[in-house]
Amino acid sequence: MAVVYAFGDSITYGAWDIKNSGWATRLRAYLDDMQEKNPNYYGLFYNLGIPGETTDGLVKRFENETNAREREGEEAVFIFAFGANDAAFLAAQNKFRVSNEDFRTNLEGVIKKALAISKNILIVNILPVIEEMNRDRNGKTRSNKYMEEYNQVLKQLADRFGLRFVDVYSLFMDAGHEKLFIQEDGLHPNDKGHELMFNAIRPVVQEMVGWK
Repeated sequence: MAVVYAFGDSITYGAWDIKNSGWATRLRAYLDDMQEKNPNYYGLFYNLGIPGETTDGLVKRFENETNAREREGEEAVFIFAFGANDAAFLAAQNKFRVSNEDFRTNLEGVIKKALAISKNILIVNILPVIEEMNRDRNGKTRSNKYMEEYNQVLKQLADRFGLRFVDVYSLFMDAGHEKLFIQEDGLHPNDKGHELMFNAIRPVVQEMVGWK
C-alpha cells in the first residue's frame, strides 16, 4: 500500500483553481482512477497544503501530520513544495519571511525525519511570479531573483540527499509563465498552470508508488 503525503502551501492546496482544485487534487484523482481500474493497487493520498504556510510551519507540524496518518505496512511517499512564502520580502521589516539560511535548515531537518520513514521523497521547486504584480503585494515583495536563490537551496538539498526533483520553475518560464497564472495576483497558477505541474509531477509519483 502506498500513502502519499503532499506538503505545501496554497499552490499545493489548489487555491483559485475552482474547477479542478490544483495539481495535487488532480494527482489524487489520477491515482484513484488507477486503483479503480486495477484491484491490485491500493493507496491513500493526503493533500496537506496550507495557504500561506512557510517551512517554519512545516517543521512544527510534520511529525504530527505523519504520525496521525501512519498505517502499518504502508510505503510512504513524501512531496515537499515550499518556498513561495518563505521567499517573500517584507519591506517594512527589511527581511524575508524565512531567511535563505533558515529555509535550508528547516527543510534539511524535515528531510532527515522523512528519510527515517521512507526513501521516496520528491522536491518540487518554487514557481516564478509575474513580477510587476508582486512588487508590493500586502506588504510583501516577490521577485524571480528571490525565487531562483531559494530554488538553488532546494536543488542542493535534493542532490545532497539523493531525492527526486521536479523543476516546475523552468517549465513555467519555458512555457511563457505570464499566461499560466490567475490575473488577480500573478502568483497562483490558473488551470493551465496546475495542469502543467500535474503532468510534470505525475510520472515521478507514479514511479515512486510503483503503479504502472
